[in-house]
Amino acid sequence: MKPPGLPPQLVSLARSIFEDCTQCRACQVRCAFLREHGTPKDLAGQLLGGSTGIARAFECSLCGLCHATCPMSFPLPEFFLAMRRAALENQVASLAPYRSLLNYEAVGASALFRLVALPPGGDTVLFPGCTFPGAHPRTALALYRHLRGADPAIGLVLGCCFKPSHDLGRRNFFESRFGTLRATLLARGVRTVITACPNCFKVFNLYGDGLAVRSVLAVLEETPLQGRTPVRGAAIMHTPCPLRFEKEEREIALRLACESGLEVERTRQGGTLAPCCGEGGTVGALRPDYADAWTKDVEKSAKGRVIIAVCAGCVKFISRRTPVVHLLDLIFFPQAALDGTLPKPKGIAAYVHRLRLKWRVWLENRPRPTRG
Repeated sequence: MKPPGLPPQLVSLARSIFEDCTQCRACQVRCAFLREHGTPKDLAGQLLGGSTGIARAFECSLCGLCHATCPMSFPLPEFFLAMRRAALENQVASLAPYRSLLNYEAVGASALFRLVALPPGGDTVLFPGCTFPGAHPRTALALYRHLRGADPAIGLVLGCCFKPSHDLGRRNFFESRFGTLRATLLARGVRTVITACPNCFKVFNLYGDGLAVRSVLAVLEETPLQGRTPVRGAAIMHTPCPLRFEKEEREIALRLACESGLEVERTRQGGTLAPCCGEGGTVGALRPDYADAWTKDVEKSAKGRVIIAVCAGCVKFISRRTPVVHLLDLIFFPQAALDGTLPKPKGIAAYVHRLRLKWRVWLENRPRPTRG
């Protein structure tokens, strides 16, 4: 019997987990959410028994570490995301705690911030995401200039991939808005999207039907900067959750980090067992203690070494507790990145820098008047 109000996909996932979970508790070792609320079997059983506690899934980071540690390889992130969706559809969860994030998403997708700049004959664009261009403005511009230098036909698309809404369970909203973005890109002749954000990379990979997606790190490995000054020091890599199971992307990031001159040590922090930075799933809006526990785990693993991250969100979150640099900053401005002298705009200043990037690129790509 299907519990009332629950979609078939969620019920199917719950039954599979309930029937086959051995309760080995491997997933609970490093997850405060599962330690507090029970094993996946416990949670699935409660759901199948008619429990109204599906909204507790908003306390899960959706980071995928549980899936990485599960000997049965249960798709637990999909299970908890399905719970979030069902909670919204059944009106047992509120989006009120996430208004700030959803406003941020809406602004990034607004006409004021949107841009599609594609040179004639081009079919490839850089999609830097929302956070990176505002928080790392010098590097964002340098990255765009470098890519255009290697291929003048590369364009730039500024906008939002709507991953915040996706992860909050706003399925219909996400499908509509991302679907519009995808259709716009295809209609403009875009066929390949180069992402500078791991979250955007994951969204385009999963939902960008008709669009090939590449990470900017993979492109930079093929078109390296010349004359980089090596730096020295000890560092470790931090793997963002969207790249947890993307081994090739992790290896590319590691190679680029090592080319900086830093001694980059391989640790679990840089692989499938990496902890979430704390930002995942917007857990901090409900359970800041869970988010802080993740960030403390990251800090503990660093042991005083510099952390290299490839996600602007991770950099922002981790920097509250321990030194961290963005790999793209390290590539384009190595010494300044390590010294902490690169501008790091916050609040309104970050929005201003996003607009400045849009204005610069628009001016470069606007049609030139012909002279008779």
